[in-house]
Amino acid sequence: MILRMKKVRLGYKEIEKLWREKLSGYVKHKIAGYKLAYCPLSTREEEQVFIKIINTLLDPSLVYSGPHRLKQWEKGWGQNLTRLRKEKTADAVFPRYHGKYPVNRLDQKFIRAASPNYERNMLYVILDYVFDKYLRKSENIYEFGCGTGHNLLRAREVNPSANLFGLDWAKSSQRIIKQMADAHLVKNIKGYNFDFFKPNKKIKLAAHSAIYTAAALEQVGIKYKAFVSYLLQNQPALCLHVEPIAELLNEDRLIDNLSIKYFRKRNYLEGFLDYLRELEKAKKIKIIEAKRTRIGSQFIEGYSIIIWKPLPLKKKPL
Repeated sequence: MILRMKKVRLGYKEIEKLWREKLSGYVKHKIAGYKLAYCPLSTREEEQVFIKIINTLLDPSLVYSGPHRLKQWEKGWGQNLTRLRKEKTADAVFPRYHGKYPVNRLDQKFIRAASPNYERNMLYVILDYVFDKYLRKSENIYEFGCGTGHNLLRAREVNPSANLFGLDWAKSSQRIIKQMADAHLVKNIKGYNFDFFKPNKKIKLAAHSAIYTAAALEQVGIKYKAFVSYLLQNQPALCLHVEPIAELLNEDRLIDNLSIKYFRKRNYLEGFLDYLRELEKAKKIKIIEAKRTRIGSQFIEGYSIIIWKPLPLKKKPL
């Protein structure tokens, strides 16, 4: 017999305690609108989750990320495009992978979602926080690996006047961005084709720009240096990442250890924060924030926050 635990409401006070930080009125309001709730797991339920994760890690057929998956992303975003053309609503651009599993992570524990779109809305809490804190005054906002562009809708809410740019390696993404603009779901937005593995140097960032990635750079594994080099050359004012960052987890805790092992099994982002720290020591960048959110999905805690900015390039001697 499995004991069902009582539903717990998750409001801004709980998030403030989780992050040890006071939230703005804007973020508090957004959290209230999500009506977040979850149920703690019983010991038996938690044990079953650990068994499922371990069995998945031992599965040799588990799909790993990399350039070979472009066709799958084209197909996935193509499904959103078809739906968007029919419905012409913001709901049509929400990715289908959110909420795939009812179990999620919160403060190094497993919990069961008890409110609609819990996993997606928890990601939005993080994005609302970073966008509100860092993007309100940006003249140009670029999302790299934007997929369906759904995160750009969050950016638009905090910054109504910025020029928005969605970049992705899947061509179906640019079609979605155009359809969103045509349907008047979001104004002043453009889409460009961009590959993290082979950055297009012809795409120049405008002055007074901020860039961000959200669960997108994770797909490159250890091959992120070309993208970082591209950013250093283009000198955005700010770089934001909400990604899986193993360096911020505690490998001595089982739940974190399995998350890190899953990162590696799926070939997710690895060594990114350590590389940024090397660049900071070399006085090429400044790291502004490296924050663990303690929010995640069943298999990983994949939503850590990294904020940094390039330092001015040194002029070559004549």
